[in-house]
Amino acid sequence: MRTVGHIITSAGVSLATYHRYRSPGAAVASFLAGWLIDLDHIVDYVRAHGWRLSWFHFNEANHEKYSGKLYLPLHSYELLALFFFLFRGPTRQPFRVGITLSILTHLLLDQRCNPDRKATTYFLAHRIRKRFDATEILNHRIHPQQ
Repeated sequence: MRTVGHIITSAGVSLATYHRYRSPGAAVASFLAGWLIDLDHIVDYVRAHGWRLSWFHFNEANHEKYSGKLYLPLHSYELLALFFFLFRGPTRQPFRVGITLSILTHLLLDQRCNPDRKATTYFLAHRIRKRFDATEILNHRIHPQQ
């Protein structure tokens, strides 16, 4: 899913969080978490293209076809679970629920909108086990380009 779609869905989760908890802070945190998770695409971009900025390559968002690797360290069900279990307490509940739902929605939408990725793609442990090799992680062969 593209960034605009994540912003729209994050706004929806944020509004639901506010409606449920009446916490402006939790609503803002939920909104930001739902699309700032995409900052990890910068890791893949830099690994594929270096620090030179190319709008074409950045917008294309298929960095694995250049590097043969798929990192996306924040797109991970394990990190979501870790956040959920560590961020406990009654005063943190609105943040815990809002942020968790926002990130979960992001991951599920990505999984649905990227049919070339295997179901296990969004598990960091799986990507680590496969040494971030895009050919092993995706449903199709990657032939890295330069």
